[in-house]
Amino acid sequence: MTHDESGKAFHSLDYYQALFENPKKNSVLLLSESGSILKVNRAFQLSFGYDEGDLLGEHFGMLFTEEDQQKELPLREIKTVMDEGQSFDNNYLVNKNGARTWVSGESVLLKNDSGRRFVLKVIQNIHTQKESELSIVRLNSFNENILASIEDAVLVLDQEVTIVKANRAFLTLFGLPEAHLRHVDFEGLLQSFDHREELEKAITGALAGILPSLPLHLELKDAEGVEKYFEVSVLRLESLLGETNALLIFHDVTTQKSQERQREDILNFVAHELRNPLTNIMLNIDWMDQLCKEKGVDGFGDFISRTKRNAERLKKLVNELYNSTKLISGNYDLQGEVFDFDELVEETVAAIWQAHPSYHIELRGKAELTLSADRDKLMQVLTNYLTNAVKYSGGNTHIEVSVVVRDGSLVVAVTDRGKGIPAKELPFVFNRFYRAEKTRNLEGLGIGLFLSRQIVEAHQGRTWVESTEGEGSTFYFSLPSKGNEGV
Repeated sequence: MTHDESGKAFHSLDYYQALFENPKKNSVLLLSESGSILKVNRAFQLSFGYDEGDLLGEHFGMLFTEEDQQKELPLREIKTVMDEGQSFDNNYLVNKNGARTWVSGESVLLKNDSGRRFVLKVIQNIHTQKESELSIVRLNSFNENILASIEDAVLVLDQEVTIVKANRAFLTLFGLPEAHLRHVDFEGLLQSFDHREELEKAITGALAGILPSLPLHLELKDAEGVEKYFEVSVLRLESLLGETNALLIFHDVTTQKSQERQREDILNFVAHELRNPLTNIMLNIDWMDQLCKEKGVDGFGDFISRTKRNAERLKKLVNELYNSTKLISGNYDLQGEVFDFDELVEETVAAIWQAHPSYHIELRGKAELTLSADRDKLMQVLTNYLTNAVKYSGGNTHIEVSVVVRDGSLVVAVTDRGKGIPAKELPFVFNRFYRAEKTRNLEGLGIGLFLSRQIVEAHQGRTWVESTEGEGSTFYFSLPSKGNEGV
């Protein structure tokens, strides 16, 4: 097609008629230069509920809200079109039923062959989009209000570990200016109190999509130099736009920590003071037993045996209490030695089986590692796990001990098929003195698992549990295997 041919084809097309009648979504009005409605297309009538009879001859200002009419928006729109040839608007359009629809419109000046001027107004329904935008604005405002009201220090970090948002509590804690928040060197701030780089690793993990870790316990000084203790949680956040951020929550536990220290002092005093007289009592029981045998005195054997058993039980409980207070106070030294870990497991399993010969303890897997660690303390951990498996077995005598090395960690698991632990109690089983509700009639102070966690964490490892109520439990502990040589 030549240029002349294409020009003729262009002029032969009735573009106005096509624009007016064919669209199904774009609503079109033809207005006089004064703003009276001369014609409306079918799409407009379907979108907003009007018939031609409702509109023809009326001023198009009737489609504006009262507020916009008072602002003279219709008159200003017509004037802009007449002066500049076009106009844009973005406001509510009033439906026939009185409902309001947010629309975007463009008005264009037209002239016919006789020079008469008209206004062609094309309208698009953007109500859903606008409501979504307003919802986001309202949600952000709501979130901002929530954030401001939270007493805990809260902040959001982006992939570059730059502060995106922080609440007033965080700014106050570190004495930071809100106006220059984006320029705060958070990594430098982190180094001032995250000496073991625990929080830094948790943040990196959250941004990389690693499952959230347990809350960290950190000590730091606030803007006024006051020493405080915080429980810090790190969570991964993903926005609707696909952005990944890290959410940090600093929960002030200074008061609780102070109360815990006071309790520790009392418990430490009680445990320490009970040990000496209890040892004396046990010595006297032994002397009484020996004296009765030497003098041939009968009738006291059962009495002395029962007294001795109860004294030994009390001594065990006091020793557990004493050891737990030493762990908390930081006076618990590990005695390192190099040993074969598989031999430790076999020795511990054999000892438990000798004490409970009716139980079948199945040993699966081998570590094939030598460890440099406190052998006695790690044996105590495994003994605690196995003793609990027996205690809470509910009569099911099968227990499984699994040992495996994977991803740079030595993982040990002890599984029983006993009572199991309710899901709501799982987060607390390693807490000191915690006793599950269904096991409070069984002997113990609730210290064994607490001691186990402290010992494992002192070896840079971790402890956890999986359980289904009525089906049994699996208690785990892991230790770093990197740097240990194979047997």
